[in-house]
Amino acid sequence: MDTPIFSIAFTSLFTISAIAGERYSFLVAGDPQYLAEKSHSPTGLDPYSEAANSRAIHILSEFSGRPIPRKHGGGKVSPKILGLINTGDLIDSADKAGGSFPAMQEFEWERFKSDYGLTGRDGKIPFPVYEVHGNHDGPQGDTFIVKEIIERNATRPGVMNRSENGLHYSWDWGPLHCVNIGMFAGAGEERRKDHHYAPRASMEFLHSDLAEHVGTSGRPIVISFHLHPNCPEYDWPTEDLESFWNAIESYNVIALFHGHTHGSPPSKILWDGKEFSGSLTGGIHVFNPDDIGAAKTDHRNPDRGVGLLHGFLYIELIDNDGIDDDELIVRSYATRDNWETHDWHTTWRISIEVPDQHDEPHPLPAAEAEGAADQHPARCE
Repeated sequence: MDTPIFSIAFTSLFTISAIAGERYSFLVAGDPQYLAEKSHSPTGLDPYSEAANSRAIHILSEFSGRPIPRKHGGGKVSPKILGLINTGDLIDSADKAGGSFPAMQEFEWERFKSDYGLTGRDGKIPFPVYEVHGNHDGPQGDTFIVKEIIERNATRPGVMNRSENGLHYSWDWGPLHCVNIGMFAGAGEERRKDHHYAPRASMEFLHSDLAEHVGTSGRPIVISFHLHPNCPEYDWPTEDLESFWNAIESYNVIALFHGHTHGSPPSKILWDGKEFSGSLTGGIHVFNPDDIGAAKTDHRNPDRGVGLLHGFLYIELIDNDGIDDDELIVRSYATRDNWETHDWHTTWRISIEVPDQHDEPHPLPAAEAEGAADQHPARCE
């Protein structure tokens, strides 16, 4: 059961139990979409993109220790944020070609790396970054940005498993197993006929990773990707969505995180393998963190900006003794004026189960893991 909290104070009992357990804290953001000025030799970002992203980076850099209002549970943001998951569309221009776009892409990407860094010591925010690529970074996963993400994965802090192509990866934060699978969960490397994006063999990686690194342990899992799973079939093929559900339904998947939709403020729906809705009584929680910086000048009116509403998520996994009192607490942080002002928005409390013995994964038997993979073959045309 999960409960959204808007203006109702938590009980002191909850505060005590949350403090008593092990707490694992991290952030989820998406779609910064750094946009350079339109030039063959850009020297800066679009002014609205500059304002959004520079302000967002400043907020992130000082987020640890930020007070949390009583109506959102009280206390402060953890001083030990483990990292930030970025759900893609890191820059704006890599889905375009010709003219000034190559120069803009280079400028945008360098700015992303300068701001976010990789390890928590080489950028402007004090924790590691775990990004996936989105359609604006390369619809078919073949741009220089995607190649550099692969290079970054080789030295990304804590990564324990990488796909054969180097693009998809997983890591652990305490008992929590985290998996990043790029644009979406799909079989095969290349885009299939009558569909939009290349899956880059993310489904194959997901199957093998969960079998090997989670197995029958019951450990909680979060999976991040760019597209929203309830998007048009042209973007996320129906057979891939069905295979995705089949791949994860037997595991303890406590949340899915996506980007792409820029829905403000951040939101949550449920998915039961058949439908997506905020009113379902059961299923997997699907979070949209909103975009964190996708603002730009209105081409119809250069004196105003568009896309000025943004947000991101602050998440705590609370692992108490036993398996009955564990929780996932997801709080959204949002702005309506391009981060000029900002505050907490919504809190969701979700009861979860974290096994007490989570130090060692229990891989699926080889035959069982192979059987699972055989049920979802690549379908390339």
